[in-house]
Amino acid sequence: MKDLYYAIVGTTTDTNAGLVRFMGVILAFIVIAGTVFWAIG
Repeated sequence: MKDLYYAIVGTTTDTNAGLVRFMGVILAFIVIAGTVFWAIG
């Protein structure tokens, strides 16, 4: 799981930028999944 986190964040030192990027990926995933489910439903 840490490897996936590091792959998304890209660094172990700059946690602020990494956290923002991580949250952005989660938000994008939620939006895309929601759009797919809405289109199906």
